Formats: sequence, C-alpha cells, structure tokens
Amino acid sequence: MNGKHPQTASNDDLAAALAQFNNGVTASRELDKQSKAINKAEKRRDMAAQKLKELMESDAEEADRAILEEEYRMAVEDWTRLTNPNTEAPEIDDGQTVETVDTEIALSEESSEDRAQEDEANDQETA
Repeated sequence: MNGKHPQTASNDDLAAALAQFNNGVTASRELDKQSKAINKAEKRRDMAAQKLKELMESDAEEADRAILEEEYRMAVEDWTRLTNPNTEAPEIDDGQTVETVDTEIALSEESSEDRAQEDEANDQETA
C-alpha cells in the first residue's frame, strides 16, 4: 500500500469537505444579508421618493421639503453603495425637480419589478 492509513485519508477528506461546506454556508448567509440590506435600502429610497413627491404636490413649507430631499438623497446614496459598491453615489442636484424624482421613482419601480421577475425565474429553475 501507499503507507497511509485508510482511515486517515477518509478523515482528511471529511475535514476538507466539511470546511468547504462551512465556507459555502458562510457565503450563502452573507449573500442573504446583502440581499436583505439592498431590499431594505430600496424600500427606504422608494418611500422617501414618494413622501417627497407628495410634499411637492401639496406646496408644503421649504423646511419640510429640505428635510425630505435630504432623506431621499441619503436613501439613494445608501442604495447605490449597496447595489454597486465599486462606484461613487451619484450626486443629486439641489435644484432637482419633481419630474426628475417622478422619473427616478418610475425607473426604480421598473427595476424592482424586473428584479422580482428574475428572482422568481431563478427560484423556478433551482426547484
């Protein structure tokens, strides 16, 4: 024989397989955590955009508008950082109009729907 005890080789193989499994579990948990953070940031961004849109349509005070614009700006930055960590968050112009916010809301809703459809297709493929 090769001088190795057969039980030792099996233990080494088992230890390597267990380590690989543990790495997979850790990676899976990290991906789930990132996905949840992205979903939470996306909801926060969409809610802030909706509040800002409603406030702009109701001709509210400038102070309230500034607070909601800042909340929206921060939500967009967080979402961008989570979805594309290799790029800087886009600068949002202080003179941003309601139409721009409406466009961004529509685009984010479309991307959310597309992502939901992709997730559903992936779930069906893995099932």
